[in-house]
Amino acid sequence: MQEDVGFLRAFESGTLANRNFHHRDHLRLTWLYLRRDGHEIGAARVIDGIRHFAVAHGAAERFHETVTRFWIGLVRHVDEAFPGVDHFDDLLARYPAMADKTLVYRHYSADLLGKPLARHVWVEPDLLPLPW
Repeated sequence: MQEDVGFLRAFESGTLANRNFHHRDHLRLTWLYLRRDGHEIGAARVIDGIRHFAVAHGAAERFHETVTRFWIGLVRHVDEAFPGVDHFDDLLARYPAMADKTLVYRHYSADLLGKPLARHVWVEPDLLPLPW
């Protein structure tokens, strides 16, 4: 889709305004990279891209490794559960809970996610195991 190409181009070039990059956009970015580049390379591009985006917009301290990897894992899991979905909005319609940015707190306590370790490296959930 041309719209997806434009979205990725704006993200990668740094012309996407921070105020226009919300939870849904993070999910869409993740889905696009995973679909285009495969699981490993796509995940690495999501992490590097969001980290770079945060730095470029003066919010380097907001990047959170564990939370980012949680959403990558969930998007991958949902995408695999619904093969043949070719549009991000259709995937979101199949699993609308993904749009709830508090979903991560079903698996992680706020205490654990608030620790510097969780911000800088992947940590396993302390409340509910991940289904993937």
